[in-house]
Amino acid sequence: MDRRIADRRLERDGDVQDRLLAAALRVFADRGIASATLREITEAAGANVAAVNYYFRSKDELTRKVLESCLRPVNEARLAALQRCVEASAPDSPSLEGIVEALVRPMVELTLDPAGGRSPVRLLLQVRALPKPLTNTILAEQFDLIHNRFLDVLSQVLPSLTRYEVGLRYDFARGAIMQILGDLDPAARDLPELHLKERPRDQEAIISQLVAFISAGFRAGT
Repeated sequence: MDRRIADRRLERDGDVQDRLLAAALRVFADRGIASATLREITEAAGANVAAVNYYFRSKDELTRKVLESCLRPVNEARLAALQRCVEASAPDSPSLEGIVEALVRPMVELTLDPAGGRSPVRLLLQVRALPKPLTNTILAEQFDLIHNRFLDVLSQVLPSLTRYEVGLRYDFARGAIMQILGDLDPAARDLPELHLKERPRDQEAIISQLVAFISAGFRAGT
């Protein structure tokens, strides 16, 4: 086969896969994984139903790839930011605010799509609200390492708290992040007094407020 033809075919294959992943993310976030059909996804991607079987073999594998594609970049960025925070403060302990920002900033920055929506956040909220064995397994694969790493560092800077207390407050922090980002999505109902939709891209303000709120929560009663 001519090399140029092969290269063009690879480019087309990559384009189709990317379109299917992007379309599946939107449809899953809008309709839920269980309710979404492959026909809806392929129509949104401008592909045929056979393309899902060709590239992903099944809806379950497509689900896995969609969740991995939107969660892995966030968690890799979180771990990298946490490592930079720890190294920059050595030999002293890192600041609590620095640790919290490493948790917050990647989720805020990397889940925003060009239209101002938060499809990864809406999908993750649905997956957490309607747990299934498949998605539970995928979430464990994507999050267990990062949770343990953050808990280790947080436990070092909050020695007056037990590991259980640190873990509970860490879960509160995760909930706060997801709640505010869910509310920032244009598809969500705005809180009347906050007018969040008027400033959907003011990410630095959101990050600053989340870091301050979560850090105060970790320190409460210590």
